[in-house]
Amino acid sequence: MILSRAAEVALAALPLLSGPGAPGKGRGVKELAEAANVPAPFLAQVLKRLAHRGLLRSKRGRTGGFVLGRPSSEITVADVVLALDGRDELDAAFPPLRGPAGALLGPVRKRALDLLRTTTLETLPR
Repeated sequence: MILSRAAEVALAALPLLSGPGAPGKGRGVKELAEAANVPAPFLAQVLKRLAHRGLLRSKRGRTGGFVLGRPSSEITVADVVLALDGRDELDAAFPPLRGPAGALLGPVRKRALDLLRTTTLETLPR
């Protein structure tokens, strides 16, 4: 159960964004990439995918850039992972292992999935 590189990049950058209607400006890709220490071209692709799924909004103009599509307290890590993976259910994104390894790691998987479902962007370190 390893997050994709896209999810890792998104989770590094998204906590740095303001929510909808928040005072201030959106943040551009270059600025976010530098702050999150991630490659700008790849981050741009990831942000576009998240905007397409409604987790982000893009603003035009002098104060333009990306902002969160809803408050950070309402966006979970699972929301981000699923938006980037294109799946509807976390269980499908992280299927259980079979056999002895599945029996051993089943509780670890359950705890990890619970954390993804309950951890919000607001609680992630910036």
